[in-house]
Amino acid sequence: MGLTDRDGAALIDWRGPEDAWREFTELTRGRPCDQSALDYRALRERPGIQWPCTDDAPEGTARLYADHRFPTGVAECEDFGHDLLTGAQHEPDEYAAHDPAGRAVLKAAHHHPPHEQVDEDYPLRLTTGRHVHHWHTRTKTARVAPLQDAAPTMWVELHPDDAARLAIAEGDRVRVASRRGCIEAPARLRGHRPGVVFAPFHYGYFDQDGGHERAANELTRTEWDPVSKQPLYKVAAVRVSKVEQP
Repeated sequence: MGLTDRDGAALIDWRGPEDAWREFTELTRGRPCDQSALDYRALRERPGIQWPCTDDAPEGTARLYADHRFPTGVAECEDFGHDLLTGAQHEPDEYAAHDPAGRAVLKAAHHHPPHEQVDEDYPLRLTTGRHVHHWHTRTKTARVAPLQDAAPTMWVELHPDDAARLAIAEGDRVRVASRRGCIEAPARLRGHRPGVVFAPFHYGYFDQDGGHERAANELTRTEWDPVSKQPLYKVAAVRVSKVEQP
């Protein structure tokens, strides 16, 4: 398997996957993820080898940073960090002024309340999360019969105190509404904290004919962390009501 430039000159001359592996491991030499001593035979024969795997540690490394030395020096780090509140990137000279010189960098973040607070119209706080049987929006796990059979449909968890106040019983169909949308699902009375509603985010509508009534992320805000850019799908102000069945 060869790769050439526009003039036909050889750029890569791999005869098989082992050649590609050797070139990759050489690129890692001297880096934090050094795998330069990890040969292809060991990769195939052993169940797992943790990097760094170097000439000094050919069997791999059980734990990173056991020597308490981190790649945080000005000359070796690849990023100078961000302000956790605004996401603004620190400049090199700002970082150099307090060069960690191989020490760990630990940043403390002050607590900031959610941007959307509960009120009289939306008195409960929604949090979304996972269920053990599914992954994200079930595009794969919904096709695995034992997983889908174990958790086939959407539900909403309420604390028993909140359910009693709203005259909701186990199994009643409820509507959870935010300022952006609503979902409907059976209620489970097992919440961990009064005032908090839980809904799994696995049940979108890729396998439904119309309707978004079980997509938990329809309720959440369009907001993300300023540093990681991770969407904030975990908190919203909602109200819950019982859906009268015919």
